[in-house]
Amino acid sequence: MLDKFDRHPPRPDALAKLGGNPGYPSDRLRPGQLHGAILGSAHPHARIVSIDVQAALALPGVHAVVTHADIPGEARYGLRKLDRPVLCDDKVRCVGDPVAAVAAETLQLAEQATALIRVVYAPLPLVDDMAAALLAGSTAVHDGGNLLHATAHRRGDADAARQACVHMVEAEYQSPRQMHAYLETEGGVVEPDGLGGWVVHFGCHNPERDRQVIAAMLALPPERVRVVGTPVGGSYGGKDELTIQPIAALLAWKASRAVRLQLRRPQSVDLGVKRHSMRIRMRTGCDAQGLLRLHEVDILADTGAYATHGPEVLDAAQEHAVGPYRYDAVAIDGRLAYTNNGIAGAFRGFGAVQVQFALEQQVDRLAQAVGMDAAAFRRINLEAPDGPGPLGQVVVPSNGPSLALEAVARHPMWQGPRTWTEGRLRRGVGLALVHRSDGFGRGGPNGTRLVVALGEDGAVELRTGFTELGQNLVGSMRALAVRCLGCGGDDVRAVIGDSGLAPDSGPVAASRATTLIWRALTTEGPAWQERLCAMGASMLGADAGSLRTGAGGLWNAEGRCLSYAALAASLGDARPQCLIELHGEETPSDIEAAHFVFGACAALAQVAVDTWTGAVRVERLVIAAALGPVVSPMGLLGQIEGGALIGQGMVTIESLAMQAGRYLARNLDGYLIPTLADMPQMEVMAIEDLPEGDVVGPRGAGEIGVNIAVPAIANAVGVALGMHVKALPVAADTVLDFLEQSS
Repeated sequence: MLDKFDRHPPRPDALAKLGGNPGYPSDRLRPGQLHGAILGSAHPHARIVSIDVQAALALPGVHAVVTHADIPGEARYGLRKLDRPVLCDDKVRCVGDPVAAVAAETLQLAEQATALIRVVYAPLPLVDDMAAALLAGSTAVHDGGNLLHATAHRRGDADAARQACVHMVEAEYQSPRQMHAYLETEGGVVEPDGLGGWVVHFGCHNPERDRQVIAAMLALPPERVRVVGTPVGGSYGGKDELTIQPIAALLAWKASRAVRLQLRRPQSVDLGVKRHSMRIRMRTGCDAQGLLRLHEVDILADTGAYATHGPEVLDAAQEHAVGPYRYDAVAIDGRLAYTNNGIAGAFRGFGAVQVQFALEQQVDRLAQAVGMDAAAFRRINLEAPDGPGPLGQVVVPSNGPSLALEAVARHPMWQGPRTWTEGRLRRGVGLALVHRSDGFGRGGPNGTRLVVALGEDGAVELRTGFTELGQNLVGSMRALAVRCLGCGGDDVRAVIGDSGLAPDSGPVAASRATTLIWRALTTEGPAWQERLCAMGASMLGADAGSLRTGAGGLWNAEGRCLSYAALAASLGDARPQCLIELHGEETPSDIEAAHFVFGACAALAQVAVDTWTGAVRVERLVIAAALGPVVSPMGLLGQIEGGALIGQGMVTIESLAMQAGRYLARNLDGYLIPTLADMPQMEVMAIEDLPEGDVVGPRGAGEIGVNIAVPAIANAVGVALGMHVKALPVAADTVLDFLEQSS
């Protein structure tokens, strides 16, 4: 374990966050703001016959009522597929789908006005089963049918691999919808800038993308829209795509006033995205020595009413379905269905975690069939460090899976008993191993742009469009500036998440921000230092080679000789500014969406299963993260531990059930998540070694904590009970039924 975890400095934004200053974007309260409210559909699927807003418009204190007819520009938006209406025009496709919105002097007035809007619906057949949705003759959620995306991957001789198998396991796995349950629901403020444009204060991952969508919707030049998207009150992927930002902007534009719009929790549950529910069928076989020969996978996923990140989620599921292992033959098929079951989208773990749960169950069962230790079975089946990627693509060489596996295999927790009983409790220790793609796949925004500048007051400014989601971005940026620019941490000012002040850096998603900033500053940091030293030397009449950058300013052999503030004052408008443009590395292969970089994690989980109640309690987690150099110890620890708790919830208690297209829970009293009281004892080991010549640097830690915790905990439950875990979460009734049948 890194002892630096015990000597960490506090987060730079700790006091601000604890004091609620400056607060989240939705906390931006100003005199004269109007309040927005949305009228969402009460039907999961219906045609809109008519919308009458006259009574709402006549209500005193109402300043704007908008429907699809009020949109001056682009009325639909999306990522790979532009299928989501700002306000529904022809029909609604899920409960809560926005039909109209109101801006009024108070929230009560706005909600009263939405109640006066009369919408006539013609109900349509409900599409609430993802398998049935793809059958011929099923009612279409969108024109063109319900198959949104499909994938297929084949390699090797399947018949020969099947003949070589002595042991074969086959199963169907179910993974649930999971809710992000962030602290700050979707919301923010849109204000006029006084110059004919608009400033959008909304939690988001990519201010530039939001700016482009909102400008297109309002038929404005992009430069007349500014998006400020930081700090965000929790996202976990749920705010990586637009939800109500365009509606808030439309209301502000229509009313010519600032408008604050925020969803109440039940509205957020209805309209916010969820983790994709998946059905995964796997057939995996090995020979008598335990070598994997055949792996066949069929994935069916429910994207709900709109595409959002659905295609990318299915691509990720396909790419991670083989894990860090090698096989003689692989066959993977995936399908993604439109339904009327809310909206699925990005969630930490991003499509990979569902198949990783299934795969690691398969691997444990095969190890047991062969009679091998679970760690030893994985060890002999690892892909070579310089081997191909999971889809056969060229990837950056990495021995991360081997290093992580060995770290947990040597741990006393694995060397001790694996299962034992104490009274009514059955305990088990499970092991899992995953790798996780880093950044975006082929064709994605894999580069970034970053500005390094000397501010007017002498601060070393790092300007990036990345947003602070709670991942300690500011702390990481300071640490990287110290490492790569030679300045002190207190010299650094992070200018983030503001499209008006920072360049388009791409989305802070796929755990990419720290890695890309590392690469950008490592590449250009020496030139920046040389430039500052040359400017300082000219001012001092000294040799540039005698100066170096350091804490507080420029230093010579005798000590600090020129502060950054004095240098900035002397230079005036000639202060240096450097735009760093980093072009993304991509796999040289032509495989669509394939990734070039992977990190790895292995974990041990200890669980206690109550044989009286069927409840599962996670007691210990040991996680070995092979992600390269640690930039911010607190950032890494927070990401791994926080992600593991989300994964724990997915295995033990979280499942957002639906009935007839409606969520059965619409608040956090009916949908429970783990709290600090449920936190197990955690040990995080950071493996910083990278192969010689590595060109990437640190891999992201934002998601892999979820990816590893889910299969490790599920495997521990399987060990404790001797039960094959086929569905998440592990329900108490499932445990009790198994115990009764096996007694």
